[in-house]
Amino acid sequence: MAKRPNPTRGSARRGTRTAQPGVPVTESDAGSWLRGIRFSGFSLLMMGIVVLGVIVVGPNFKAYIDQQQQIAALRESVEQSTAEIAEVRDERERWNDSTYVMTQARDRLYYVNPGEISFIVIDDVDAGVFGEDEAPVSDNLTETKINWAESMLTSLVSAGYADVVSDAGQG
Repeated sequence: MAKRPNPTRGSARRGTRTAQPGVPVTESDAGSWLRGIRFSGFSLLMMGIVVLGVIVVGPNFKAYIDQQQQIAALRESVEQSTAEIAEVRDERERWNDSTYVMTQARDRLYYVNPGEISFIVIDDVDAGVFGEDEAPVSDNLTETKINWAESMLTSLVSAGYADVVSDAGQG
């Protein structure tokens, strides 16, 4: 005689659960979304091709990005070198000018033309520019014993009566 399938046994094999009385079964949103995904052979084939494409193209794309960064760095280096070359050319043109050479000799080496007198001012900067003085400032007013107007007049008169140095005396 032929056996008939047991309906309770078949449902247990298929993995369907029956709700037990008194226990509510709730399904989360993520669980329902995952159960709703159906994969066909075509979708699996396309996913495999995409993964294979990423694996094949990925290293080449990374090399392309590295090369573009190197090209950008080299272009920046070329622009910087071009700017430096332009500065050096300008400097060379300045040194080819005799007026510039004379000005630099006067400023840097303190050279003078024949017949000129050179004066070098030492410590011509105000001490207040560099910071505080070591001595404190007094609140008391003091009177000087020297008349400044008289000393200035004396200086002017002595400068006016001084001997004049002729150009022939200098070598």
